[in-house]
Amino acid sequence: MKGKVVARDLSWSLGGAGALLLIFIVLSQSISAKWLQAFDQHVGGYIQEQRGDTWTSVAKFFTFMGSGSTEFILFFLVAGLLYFKFKHRWETLVLFVGVLGAWLLNSGLKDLIKRDRPSAEVWLIEVDSFSFPSGHAMVSILFYGLLAYLLWVNVRQTWRAAWLIPPIAVLVILCIGLSRIYLGVHYPSDVLAGYTAGGLGLIGCMHAIRTIRRRRVMTSTPKGKTTFLENM
Repeated sequence: MKGKVVARDLSWSLGGAGALLLIFIVLSQSISAKWLQAFDQHVGGYIQEQRGDTWTSVAKFFTFMGSGSTEFILFFLVAGLLYFKFKHRWETLVLFVGVLGAWLLNSGLKDLIKRDRPSAEVWLIEVDSFSFPSGHAMVSILFYGLLAYLLWVNVRQTWRAAWLIPPIAVLVILCIGLSRIYLGVHYPSDVLAGYTAGGLGLIGCMHAIRTIRRRRVMTSTPKGKTTFLENM
């Protein structure tokens, strides 16, 4: 039974990672393609047409939520909770490596691809790096996605409202990506590419955490007894 669970988990992880990698490759190789430029123009233009004082304040808030300084503070709060309350030092390490890796990879991809930002005429904030893929989108899907997953697996059996955690995380991640388009500093395809690249990291980190938790359960569960975790 355990072998089937592990094999199923691995196959789903590899399948999802493969699909995201394919999408990222298509996007990165299509930056100059007319179809992608048309997509960016129409979607980006529509989002920016909704500009107003209230929406601009909302967009700046979500961009702040996706900034490195905010995620740095939240990381240490969550890492402390995982380490000192739940005694999950390995999960803390996965979170650290995942987020650090996402930032470094994003910086490397931007320098490699060197896509210019949209025209500064549409910017509502100042930026100073290349555009593809969006760092906010890439890191936020991994960071907030992994935070939500870690919180959910630790409280789902004791907190009735735990089911709200995944949809809230998805909403925050989507709003961070949309805020970058709204503020004029990213093309929609930058954000999509960021989600796919960050999603790859999220899948890998979640698989690592499930493996860690299975091994922990195996060392603490009597032989022959099946746990809820093994049937995830």
